[in-house]
Amino acid sequence: MMNKQKNNLELRLGELLILAFLWMIFGFMLWYYLSAFHGVPVRLLASEILSGLLAPEQLEIVVNPDRQFLLQVQTQIAFQFPDGSREALGFIVNPLIYGFGLPLLFGLVMASGVAFLRKLFILLTGYIVVMLVQVWGVVWQTLKMLAFDFGPDAHQVVINAGISDELIALCYQLGVLILPPLAPIILWVLANWRLVEQFTGWKKDGNSPSPGTVNT
Repeated sequence: MMNKQKNNLELRLGELLILAFLWMIFGFMLWYYLSAFHGVPVRLLASEILSGLLAPEQLEIVVNPDRQFLLQVQTQIAFQFPDGSREALGFIVNPLIYGFGLPLLFGLVMASGVAFLRKLFILLTGYIVVMLVQVWGVVWQTLKMLAFDFGPDAHQVVINAGISDELIALCYQLGVLILPPLAPIILWVLANWRLVEQFTGWKKDGNSPSPGTVNT
């Protein structure tokens, strides 16, 4: 009886993973092709934050005309290019590298057997969370590039804003390595706690059977 219950549990977990993978592929296509639209709030928020942090230097984030899912950071910081010309500094930031958690969350949510309205609520919450993760990533990547990639003039602008190199390095690494994959997983676990308990066999009351077993 215990072995049968364990096999059924593993089968349901396997089905969940397969369905989540298939839904994630579909969600990835939607996420990529609609990136020019769902990236708008990321661009606006990041531009406002950076303009406030680096005042009185003028900084604006606009859509890249060639690839609309990319963000183009335009500044008034003088920069000498390799050809010897000296013009205002501008560079490209890709917000999608911080937002891949959205199709991941989409796959997990659509594969779980909860009501449609609950799925919709989780996805809307997840969109907000992933959007904030993207804003975090764009802001700190921009500051990292200004501080370390474009010479002393750009670095001095960041120093004048009172932002240390150590803080930039820490927050940039969080934005690249930790927050994008972890935030959607944590959100899904919190929103599907009963399902997680079913797969792990853990209960809050402490009287939990081992995974794959039932109380007799």
